[in-house]
Amino acid sequence: MPTYLGIDFGTSGLRGVIIDENLNKIASAALPYPGCPSESLTDSQGWLQGLEMLAQQLRSIHTRAWSAIKAMSLDGTSGTLLLSDRRGNVLGPVLAYSDQRAAAQAQQLKQQWPEGGICLSPASSLSKLLWLRCHLHNFSEAHYVHHQADWVAAHLTNHWGISDRGNVLKMGLDAQHMKYPEQMLNILKTADIDPAILPKVVREGISIGTLYKPWAQRLGLSTAVQIRAGCTDSVAAATAAGLYVPGTALSSLGSSLAFKVVHGKPINTMGLYSHYLGDFCLVGAASNAGAGTLLQHFQREQMRAMESSIHTAYPSAALLYPLSSSGERFPIQAPTWPGSTIPSGQNAETFQSLLEGLSYIEAWGYDMMEKAEVRIQGPIKTVGGGSMNAAWMQMRAHILNRPVEITVDTEAAKGSALIAAAADLGGLKILGQTPVQPGRIFYPAADAVERYAPYVQKFQEKFFRFSD
Repeated sequence: MPTYLGIDFGTSGLRGVIIDENLNKIASAALPYPGCPSESLTDSQGWLQGLEMLAQQLRSIHTRAWSAIKAMSLDGTSGTLLLSDRRGNVLGPVLAYSDQRAAAQAQQLKQQWPEGGICLSPASSLSKLLWLRCHLHNFSEAHYVHHQADWVAAHLTNHWGISDRGNVLKMGLDAQHMKYPEQMLNILKTADIDPAILPKVVREGISIGTLYKPWAQRLGLSTAVQIRAGCTDSVAAATAAGLYVPGTALSSLGSSLAFKVVHGKPINTMGLYSHYLGDFCLVGAASNAGAGTLLQHFQREQMRAMESSIHTAYPSAALLYPLSSSGERFPIQAPTWPGSTIPSGQNAETFQSLLEGLSYIEAWGYDMMEKAEVRIQGPIKTVGGGSMNAAWMQMRAHILNRPVEITVDTEAAKGSALIAAAADLGGLKILGQTPVQPGRIFYPAADAVERYAPYVQKFQEKFFRFSD
């Protein structure tokens, strides 16, 4: 019986999941990136070392499933960009998904290409590419532009310069027509960047090659194993959570907040952008605020101890916009703004104010989606470490005025495994048939919704003015 492997290159580490042809998970493993934690996301060699270490774990957990792998797919952080020479050697720094240093390039893009949508953010791949052109002394040696997942996949296949359409959205790809817009190509030419270095784009799930012999030996796999084009980490998580029905919404409460809603057509306005997955689009956006901010102020043990002290139905008077570092991309674009000053006291009041702020940002994001005529129905599915906090989940239900469901199938790596398997099982339409274990649902209470509603509005009014 064949098996399928998904690998998730996340913000802080790797996770691998093996599924069988019935789409059941049969093995999984996780580990942090090797090396310095503060630099791990931008250490490209650490990605490769981590992959080998993860393979060893999975092989020891389930040797038979490992040896039966027929295909694999990778996902990675959206917008984590690097340049390489023709042999795949990295040139210059790896720019992480949240990197805001390309603020000047983003401003330039707004003038040159005002309809550029998500590309007009400093965190976009296009802005970062223009920044590298200005600051990288050996830019002339660049032969390929890669994102995290497709750079690793290129090592595995020895086929360079190939990416899935989701990872290249922030480079400016017109994903609907699978081509780079002429206006965007003209911007590159004006900046003396050869468009030939851009990735060749394929649809998710398409085979991009078989396992390169040196890597087959390093991973203990057959050279017949197919590497199939993957996606971004948030799309993989959405896939695992069962997002394949129009109107279904998913919030990811990880290091950053990410939002996605299944929709029938692409929406690219007001900071929203659309990934494609099979027959539908995943309309979404991501904030630089998130659970990572909480960990800057509290230990996990402290947060667990304070959970019972949160007054989920009674808002505090504070309106805090918590950012872990300077720069916000959604629901406002403020590349250098540091966010709110957070009170120094490590107490339940500050903790509640931070949870409220993150929830107000989430509500603002879904409000923008509805204004763009994206219909949302059913509970807001929720994944990520933040979903373990029941008090926060109940607070979110009140603030969003929608049921909130903790989604048990939360692993982006499983989503990648499903994409790897889809080509053999009838295509991506199988995602709509994938069983997803139901999780706990939190329902809004009318009186609490009424108490929070004014603060939802005040939050937007207070912080909208910081947007560029």
